[in-house]
Amino acid sequence: MRGQPVVAVVAPLTGPRAAWGAVLLDQVERARAEGPGVTEWHVHDETPGTPAAVAAGGYAAVVGHSDRGAAREAAPAYREAGVPCLLPFVRAGDGAGVGAGDGTLSWAPDEVSFARTVAEGAAALGAGALAVVHDADEAWAGLAHRVHAEATAAGLDTGPGTGPAGALVVLAAQDRVARFLPAPGAAGPVLVPVDCGVPAFASLTAAARGRAVWAVHPQTCAVRRARTAVTALTEALRDGPALRGAALSAAVRARSGSLLTASCSGVLGDGWRVSRVPAVCPARAVPSRGAPTRC
Repeated sequence: MRGQPVVAVVAPLTGPRAAWGAVLLDQVERARAEGPGVTEWHVHDETPGTPAAVAAGGYAAVVGHSDRGAAREAAPAYREAGVPCLLPFVRAGDGAGVGAGDGTLSWAPDEVSFARTVAEGAAALGAGALAVVHDADEAWAGLAHRVHAEATAAGLDTGPGTGPAGALVVLAAQDRVARFLPAPGAAGPVLVPVDCGVPAFASLTAAARGRAVWAVHPQTCAVRRARTAVTALTEALRDGPALRGAALSAAVRARSGSLLTASCSGVLGDGWRVSRVPAVCPARAVPSRGAPTRC
């Protein structure tokens, strides 16, 4: 590939994670409109064969991935090809299974601090016990294990007989949370992972009415994380269209609107908050596609 730098965008185009793809594609369209001619963007569906094709495609960089497992499997191919990988939605390093450094930059908060925040939130809400229900997905099951461990370490009862007044943690996609919620008026708080930048947030707000549902959400929403990553990459390639590999990674990090950690595993000081669902700021939507633009 010659001339204009070409970037691979790896995003889920269909299925349960398509909303994350919509968030990323909206920011790519924004970059195209604001900097025409700076970068060419090639969109790839996040499928098992995509990383190998991208790694062999001569791309300047890759941005995207919404699934931690897929990102973990893709990392060696990108690293071997010397292609910087920008992860707005997936954590790198810190035991996340996706290597930090070597061209990988992440803007996502980590699951260890999520689990700790859930346990601390339940205790702060006066619960002495905590129960976890999760969707039928390996990633949710793994996160449930982390939450159990942190709750036990915090002194919360996590046994099967936690009682109706204990806290309930629901681990599922926002548009699937409703099926796990207790009846309106039930005792005990409910804590749910939330990202207001994803369109499905609207379905969660509707399901939470009449219930003591608390959102456990990143300090920086998906829209801002995607925008920060795409903007930093666009600016780096605008200023140095020939940059590749480690030099391009360094240029992206230098232009990130949010300071990354020394290992580039996430945003320095970023983490999770616990808020009432109505208090979480929803992202605005683009009428033409429904993808959020900003909080």
